[in-house]
Amino acid sequence: MARSTRFICLAVLTGLLAMLLAGCGPAEPAATPTPTKTVTPTALPATATPTTTPSPPPSATPTVAPTDTPEPTATETPAPPATATPAPQPTPTAVAVAPTAPPAAPTATPAPAAPTNTPAPAVDFVIAELRALGLDENNGGIELGGQRNIYITVLDAAGNPIDGALLVNTAPYPGQAVTGDKGPGKAEILMDREEFRLKVESVGGQPVSSETSRTMSLVAPVPADIAGKLGDTCPTVDNCPLPPYKHFSYVIVFRRTY
Repeated sequence: MARSTRFICLAVLTGLLAMLLAGCGPAEPAATPTPTKTVTPTALPATATPTTTPSPPPSATPTVAPTDTPEPTATETPAPPATATPAPQPTPTAVAVAPTAPPAAPTATPAPAAPTNTPAPAVDFVIAELRALGLDENNGGIELGGQRNIYITVLDAAGNPIDGALLVNTAPYPGQAVTGDKGPGKAEILMDREEFRLKVESVGGQPVSSETSRTMSLVAPVPADIAGKLGDTCPTVDNCPLPPYKHFSYVIVFRRTY
């Protein structure tokens, strides 16, 4: 703080000394002042104040006095122009049209015939096969000493063997056999007498109906049974003399109808 004061005092003293020195020298001529140019302010153009033009008062709408409506003037209706009368046209000649025949009535479809019931078989058993054995079938030949049997088979409707069927001979010489003792559905009868006509009498003890065979003869077969089976001895039914040998055998098959 003391140092600052000293500097200030020194500065003041220096200034005073300079003033004194200046007062002691010759006086310098006074400086002529330079004229200063006066600038005249330019007036700003006046701003036009917008003037609002008053709207003219609405004028009263003049009332139009009603005018008298003129009476309608009667207008003469012009007469229609005269129409020319057309010339008469020739009358068309009527053409006769043949009447159309009415459509034919539909033909009624005949009703299908009712199915016909299959008539019941006349008998329970029919003969499916009956034939005499030939030279090569009867134990080496149909001659004295050959077999003299009737070989019997009884079947159901499907071809299966039936055991327990009783067969009887209806000829004057009675005889019988039961199937199953010579194989399934099979039986045999020894022809030890003359003649045989067989049928099925019963099955399992129940009576049945059956066709009866034609005559099977041991010594006098019908030509139809042996024709063509004895070589040259009986070639045809019409040329079949009885051979000298006497023993014949037969095969017969009975079949159930249902």
